Amino acid sequence: MFRVFSCLTAEHDWRLVVLAALVCFVASIVAVSIFHRAIATAARTRWIWIAIAGAAIGYGIWATHFVAMLAYEPGVTTGYGIVLTASSLAAAMLLTSVGFGVAVVTSGRWRAAAGGVIIGGGIASMHYLGMWALEVPGRVSWSVDLVLLSIVLGMCFGYAALAAALTRQGYSGTLAAATLLTLAIVSHHFTAMGAVKITPDPALATGTLALSPAVLALAIAGVALSVLGMSLIGVLADRRLATRTARFEEIISQLSIARQQLEGSQNELKEQKLRLDTAINHMVEGLCMFDAEKRLVICNERYARLYRLPPELLRAGTPHRDIIRHRVTSGVLEGEASDFAAERQIARLDALPIHVVSSRIDAFADGRLICVTRQPMAGGGWVATHLDVTEQRRSEAKITYMAEHDALTELPNRVLLKARLEPALADTRGGNLHLAVLLLDLDRFKEVNDTLGHPAGDLLLRSVAARLLDCVRETTFVARLGGDEFAIVDYVTNPAADAASLAETIHGALSEPFDLGDHQVVVGTSIGIALAPRDGADSDTILKSADLALYSAKSGGRGAFRFFEPELDRLLQARRNLERDLRKALARSEFELHYQPFVNLKSGETCGFEALLRWRHPERGLVSPGEFIPVAEETGLILPLGDWVLRTACAEAAKWRSDLKIAVNLSPAQFRSKELVSTIVGALAASGIASDRLELEVTETVIMHDSGIVFAALSQLRELGVRIALDDFGTGYSSLSFLQKFPFDKIKIDRSFVSELSNPMEEPHRIARAVVQFATSLGKTSTAEGVETAEQLEVLRQEGCVEAQGFHLSPPVRASTIARLADRRAEAGEFAA
Repeated sequence: MFRVFSCLTAEHDWRLVVLAALVCFVASIVAVSIFHRAIATAARTRWIWIAIAGAAIGYGIWATHFVAMLAYEPGVTTGYGIVLTASSLAAAMLLTSVGFGVAVVTSGRWRAAAGGVIIGGGIASMHYLGMWALEVPGRVSWSVDLVLLSIVLGMCFGYAALAAALTRQGYSGTLAAATLLTLAIVSHHFTAMGAVKITPDPALATGTLALSPAVLALAIAGVALSVLGMSLIGVLADRRLATRTARFEEIISQLSIARQQLEGSQNELKEQKLRLDTAINHMVEGLCMFDAEKRLVICNERYARLYRLPPELLRAGTPHRDIIRHRVTSGVLEGEASDFAAERQIARLDALPIHVVSSRIDAFADGRLICVTRQPMAGGGWVATHLDVTEQRRSEAKITYMAEHDALTELPNRVLLKARLEPALADTRGGNLHLAVLLLDLDRFKEVNDTLGHPAGDLLLRSVAARLLDCVRETTFVARLGGDEFAIVDYVTNPAADAASLAETIHGALSEPFDLGDHQVVVGTSIGIALAPRDGADSDTILKSADLALYSAKSGGRGAFRFFEPELDRLLQARRNLERDLRKALARSEFELHYQPFVNLKSGETCGFEALLRWRHPERGLVSPGEFIPVAEETGLILPLGDWVLRTACAEAAKWRSDLKIAVNLSPAQFRSKELVSTIVGALAASGIASDRLELEVTETVIMHDSGIVFAALSQLRELGVRIALDDFGTGYSSLSFLQKFPFDKIKIDRSFVSELSNPMEEPHRIARAVVQFATSLGKTSTAEGVETAEQLEVLRQEGCVEAQGFHLSPPVRASTIARLADRRAEAGEFAA
């Protein structure tokens, strides 16, 4: 390195060295700028720019070397061979172009290195060919190590210059790459010059230059700088032009994109308009839009067809009044089709509020109903929809009809009855009009329904509805409230007389036989009557009054009519109080059992006791079973009450002699319970008494309804050993059929026949004796109820009756006195005392 330094300082003209460096730097800037331009262009144009860049830097390398060589002062006369000098310029241009081309067209991380090695080789080729062209009077020798070092330096700085040029495209990148390229050329040249050693030899003669080296160097440098300067100016101008071109192309591209977007928006707008038109024209509703000046903006095909509008009325800008005039005068709308009617319709529509939504129903001449809904717009005007609601209104009317009428008879139902009652009752509040409200209930409908089936029951109800309509005037309101209950409402002048006359007419009509196809039935009816305004001023009150009157009519034996009386309300309140107290009585242990003995008439011994329920009310004292038992059955309280009677009676019987029986009455409601058999088994198990000591008394009423279920339960109980007794024998029309269906263990003769045994009249006496004889002839244990006299007891003994019970023998007693009665063995005369 000292040799390079001494060569540079001692053997070179510094002025020319600086000039060479300047030429080299300018050439590098030009070459890098052209190289950047080559990168930015297309493939075919790119090679031209690469060639220009290679030529610029090749000429710069050659000029730098030539100027630097002129600055070299080896101490001998120097000259240059023209051929080799020209060859060195060609080598520099060619190899640097190839290096630039490799760096541009190839890809990968090694393209800068490959291009740098080639450019370094181009610098070395130019330098050493130029040194080969040197002619001196002496011998030239080389330092190999410095030669290799110069080549390596050229390649390394060439690689660095290409790397900077490829990664940085701006002015700073150009400056950095040009500086590194300058260093590649300069470092190679002066290192290579340090490797040269010239030994003078006077024997070797050379030609001499005509011009001094300094003048020649200035001429070469001037030409080089001029060429390179013009090249640089051309590059900069081209870059500016390219920039402007790029901007122009970008503007053109943006304009093209904008044009495409505009065309796309227009196409999309057309498609949307097409879709909107399609959607509007396929709407179920007619649609129209009017502006603030009441001129047509748009309408769909449905609107045009709906009002049969001609084409001239469908144009935008058509006045609203012209369209309305056409609707009226063409006869589309219901009503008069005249100009006067059209003006009236226009005035009515003009009076509609313009800032709120409005809706109306227009009736068409063909019966259709069109719902017109106006929706105001922000800028004035409105959008209106015209929907055909004919079927909707018909459906709504049908639904309303179904909701207010009975499906079976097509009579109004309770809902419509109350709706009609309110305005009718309002008419009576002035005192000039009176209203009669009749509630009627068929007397034997359930029997028909149960025996003949529901189809027959439905046919009967329809027939009843038809007869009711035949009995009344067209203005009379007839309704079915449910089941077999009907209501009739009518204005009356003479309230009591007119209502009674109507009730008698209805009673007579419904008492006639009804033909139900294969059967003819007679049902009859009970009627309750309430008069307004006397018995109620509102629908709830008047219906309640009529219902109380109906309850009274049914309680009086059916087949009658009753007017409402205030006393009925009092009785209803009393019944409700009774029901309320009854619900509390079981929890408060207010019930107790009394026991009435039944005695064997032959031996005089007590055979057992019948358990009789008593209610000791804390305020009313003992309440009659005939008063509270029906209420308990209607409310369902008979089930827990019956269970309590069974358990208590069995537990009491467990304290008696084992041959004494306990008899318990069963209610129809208990047989409808699936728990009856298990309840009885539980009572027997809890008390510990034998099952054959328990006698269950059932009446004909219990068996009449759901006889299959009742007989199934009785059979299960009889298999357990429980005795079954038929109570109130002789009072029902089907007693004999029941005896055939089920083998009862005991028959209890009803007290109505026993009481007739002492009747002085012959006919009742004979019937009573016949029933007693028949009961005893069946071979079952027969028990006579209600024995009140010694005469009755004697007749029963003579007729062979097995057992008897009644006040003549003993009234019902409490459990505490049973022990004495059970031990009593009375003679026949003792019972007569």
